[in-house]
This record gives sequence, structure tokens and C-alpha cells, in this order.
Amino acid sequence: VTMPLVFAIVVAAASQFLVGYNTGVMNAPANVVFPGHSTLSWSLAVAAFAVGGPLGAVMGGRMADSRGRRGALLIDTWTFLLGGLLQTFALDMVTIIVSRFI
Repeated sequence: VTMPLVFAIVVAAASQFLVGYNTGVMNAPANVVFPGHSTLSWSLAVAAFAVGGPLGAVMGGRMADSRGRRGALLIDTWTFLLGGLLQTFALDMVTIIVSRFI
């Protein structure tokens, strides 16, 4: 077992924790983070994650065919990072919805 393999396993396992966190904890801070938001806007934010994921998965196969596995994983990683950063620094519901879709 090599160190790069251990690192890859840890990163893969940690990313699954984040997926569960994004789907399960979304409603807990709703009133604190964005007070006065509508139920519709919060529902869109929750649903955007479930809609964006499958679309990204479908595009991932095509991207791997055209750019190779390494290129597809690099693009996926940077896109995932962008979505997380946008969620972290979001100041309004539109940014939350878009970043969760990404």
C-alpha cells in the first residue's frame, strides 16, 4: 500500500461525507443564515443539489472520454471547489441555489 493510494482513499471517503452533509444539514441553519427567505427559494436551494448531481454525472462520462480520466477528475475537482466556495461566501439565495447546482 503506497502513500498516494492512502491519500486517494482518504480524499474519496471525505468527499462522500461532504455529499451527505450537503443533503442532510441544509435545513438546519435556514432561518439563521437567510432570515425572511421564502419556502420556495429554500426548496429550490435544496433541490438544486439533487438536480445538479445527476447532470454532472452524465457529463462526467463524456468528459472522461474526451479528456481522459485525469483531465475529467481535475475539471470535476475544480468545479466542486468552486461550488463549495460559492456556498461558503454566498450573500443571497440566488448564489446559494446556483452554487448548490454546481
